This record gives sequence, structure tokens and C-alpha cells, in this order.
Amino acid sequence: MERERWLELSQAISEVDARWPRCRRHTHPTARIARVYCWAVAHDRSISWACEAENWPPASRPQLLPNQSTLSRRTRGKDFDHFLRAVGKRLDGKVTATTLLKRIDGKPLPVAAHSGDRDATWGKGAGKIDRGYKLHAMWSNRPMPLQWAITPLHVPETRIARRMIRRLSGASAGAGAGYLLADSLYDSNELHDLTHQANHQLVAPRQKPGRGLGHCAHSPWRLRCIDMLEPPCDHNPFGPTLHNLRRQIERDFGNLTSYGGGLTHLPPWVRRIWRVRLWVQVKLLLNAARIRCRRRRVAA
Repeated sequence: MERERWLELSQAISEVDARWPRCRRHTHPTARIARVYCWAVAHDRSISWACEAENWPPASRPQLLPNQSTLSRRTRGKDFDHFLRAVGKRLDGKVTATTLLKRIDGKPLPVAAHSGDRDATWGKGAGKIDRGYKLHAMWSNRPMPLQWAITPLHVPETRIARRMIRRLSGASAGAGAGYLLADSLYDSNELHDLTHQANHQLVAPRQKPGRGLGHCAHSPWRLRCIDMLEPPCDHNPFGPTLHNLRRQIERDFGNLTSYGGGLTHLPPWVRRIWRVRLWVQVKLLLNAARIRCRRRRVAA
């Protein structure tokens, strides 16, 4: 399975490289830099490890490997980031139909409390106060998330949700209307209004269901969500049944971490936010390659 996953990702890199412009002043093309960096991330090793020929099987090893300093410098460039985004679009495949359901949530990525990382901050982690970063993601049924972002841990999920919801009606999210499923943390009048402007209905329960609404004005789309999820909705189970599908994002994050080479933790050499962002991006690419391989086997 590991070899099959790597071949899927390597093929996507080659297909993007076939149409990628070359820079004459670079000894190593961007595809080679991406392949070496992905090899390090796939094996949870540092980039210096991937620059050594003995750590590659002969069939997979590029003819010429960059040194550590070259790889570190090239991975910080915009060209490298654009190349990985193109690989992600290639693994995601063509959007053939509108995705009705979308899910949004965050996953903490803690680091050690004594870490000297200046970008890692204290914030709410998984049931406790942690220090580190957070992966914010909006998923559908595609191999890659519709949108994702890496922030320090103290950044509220609702702040990143506002940015993602504003982009929800764009071509990257698929055309048409739908439902955005979330937990009670996302229940606010502002997010309900923004989601409606993107032709979607936010389905997020209140933190204290059954309580009064007070005397302030509320978004009509938040009131609609309350009518969908709270009694007397027993005669129409559509709302609760729909919101139960939000649990799929927990499985999405679980699948991202539950295989060899998955996003289990941030290793000690992945510090500062740009390194964390690159590391997580490649983990998402590897997960997308794994999903494509699995769907291909099921279809067969």
C-alpha cells in the first residue's frame, strides 16, 4: 500500500511537471525538489535524510539529488508552493457534480511546551490547553479538502471560517447551493448570514439548546437552523439526521492520521509556521493519493 500510494503521488508530480515552466538558472527542476521533499515527509524524516542516495530504492531515486541547503531554500519559494497546489488539484480530479454537503472543523497540532518555536502559541487543544498550531479544513467528498489553512493555536476557528465561507461560492468549492455542517462553536449570526450569501445553509447546533433567544435580533437563517435541529422537530427528522453527517469530518481527520506516514504529530524538525504548512500540505497530498488508490480498488 505504501508503494502504491507513492506511485500515485509520483505520477501526479510527473503530470504537473510535463506542463510546468522551467527556470534555466535552477539546476534542479521544481518537480525534483517536490519529489525529494515528499519522500522525506512520506517517511517522517528530515529533508537532509531524503538528500542521501542510500535512503532511496534505486527504482525511485532521482538521477541527481539536491543538497540540504538547496532543498531548504527552494521549498520556501512561491514556485514550490504553486507546484504543490497544482499536484493537489491533479489528485483531486475533475469536479463532475455539485457537492451538496460540506463540513468544517479544526484539528490541533500541538508541540512541546518547552519548544522555542516563536510561531507556536497557547490555545485550546483537544480537551485541554496546548501549545502549537491548528489545521482548519473544509471537506466534501473529494480526496483533498475544499479549503484548508494552518494558523497558530490561539486563532479562533470562527475567524478562519469567515474567510472560508466567503470563498464557498467560488469555483474551487463547486457551483450551486448546499449545506455546511459544523459543531456548536460555529453557531453565530454572522456565520449564518455569510453562509447564506454563499448560497448555503449553515447547520450548527446551539451550545445551550432549548434556551431562550433573548430580545436581540437574530439572523433568519440561524432561526431556521434552530427550527431544524431543536424540538418540535421530531415529526421531521431531516435536520438531526442531516447534522449527524457532520461526524464524517471526524473520520476525515482520523483517516488523515491512521496510517503509516499520516499526520500523526509534528516532528521536532518541523517548527515555524511555514515549515508546518508545507509538512501538512504534503500529508494532505499523501492522504489524497491513498484515497484515490482505495477508491480505485473498490471500483474494481
